[in-house]
Amino acid sequence: MKTLVLGKGIANDGVVMLLDEEKIEYDYFNIDEVSDFNYDLVVKAPGIPYTHSLIQGFLKTGIKVITDIELAYTLRKKFYIGVTGSNGKTTTVSLITHILSSKYKVIACGNIGYSICKALVEHQDADIFVVELSSFQLENAKIDLDISVILNIHPCHLDHHATYKEYIESKLNICLNQSSQHFTIYPMEDKILKEKIKTCQSNKITFSTVSSLANCNIFQDSIYYNGKRILKIKNDLKEKEFFLQDIMASISCVLLVKGITPKSIQRQLKTFEEVEYRLTKINDFIYNDAKSTNPYATIAALKCFETVFLICGGYDRKENLSCLEEYLYKIKRVYVYGQTKDKVYNYMTNHGVECLIFQSLDDAFSQAFRDRTDEIVLYSPMFASFDMFKNYMERGKNFNFIVSKYL
Repeated sequence: MKTLVLGKGIANDGVVMLLDEEKIEYDYFNIDEVSDFNYDLVVKAPGIPYTHSLIQGFLKTGIKVITDIELAYTLRKKFYIGVTGSNGKTTTVSLITHILSSKYKVIACGNIGYSICKALVEHQDADIFVVELSSFQLENAKIDLDISVILNIHPCHLDHHATYKEYIESKLNICLNQSSQHFTIYPMEDKILKEKIKTCQSNKITFSTVSSLANCNIFQDSIYYNGKRILKIKNDLKEKEFFLQDIMASISCVLLVKGITPKSIQRQLKTFEEVEYRLTKINDFIYNDAKSTNPYATIAALKCFETVFLICGGYDRKENLSCLEEYLYKIKRVYVYGQTKDKVYNYMTNHGVECLIFQSLDDAFSQAFRDRTDEIVLYSPMFASFDMFKNYMERGKNFNFIVSKYL
């Protein structure tokens, strides 16, 4: 069997490592280097859409096209926990990994920045692989993970997926092929997920911050799972609803693994360090939320404050800003930069929110810092970083550097 590994990058660098170890013949090409369709299997880079003419050509000739997660699942039978969602994936993967590491050798991998295939090669003795999965990786995937976690689904990545419906369907591939021996965890109040997941054969586990009917719920300032008290909620956690939801999803997951107890969860959470640039506090009035890549992530940040000066802007992925409307009262002024500056300016001014346009993040922060009296200065970009930065980590570091000049 001859395999084409299509599209060079982090994910497929790991793919070729796994294929080498399995002694499977392959070609590793970028799109413009492919000259024929003489392959039995194509492992495409997640960022290449299925609508691309070359991919369509392979599919029309009957050649199977997959991504790295399906290859990993096919070649190596391991204990896999998959985590997907529009927001919170990295935090939840990190939480699950940290809690389970008290008893097992656990590897966090996938879209978190460490290829699943590379992880399988480098950690063959690992007990559990916790995999962050994007909608790109899950397109058309047929996998039966031991545990799948869906955190939330909001309209995102519509520059890659033709419609919101296609985006939802891609995300749901994390659980649609699970067997009845395995588990799917999802938020109870998400009506779309609740309806779609009905067709899954897996055991359903729900979590909710508002409903006592969920398997994992909140009662009298404590988190409960199936009626058993797991964790007392501290005041600082109450202020971060998005983080609380990630913790509840993680608790629902780890308690399905043998040997994990409420005491081990409590102990591990005491030493957990939150993901960098997800509402990271710089001082009493400046917050770095550079990991925010869509409006829903910014909404999660806005919920934590009374009044903010919002600094935002980035790469346009066809985000619809209408979801911001009920939270606009929290925004005193917007300081926008980047490719989406006109889009944000038009939306904000049309809704009565003062908005100032800048040519750089440095200029935007400089003005917000000078204007501030008692407001929170919130850097929550609301868009992807690709117009000016390589990734959210780079822009997060850049923001910290800018702030350091003024403090």
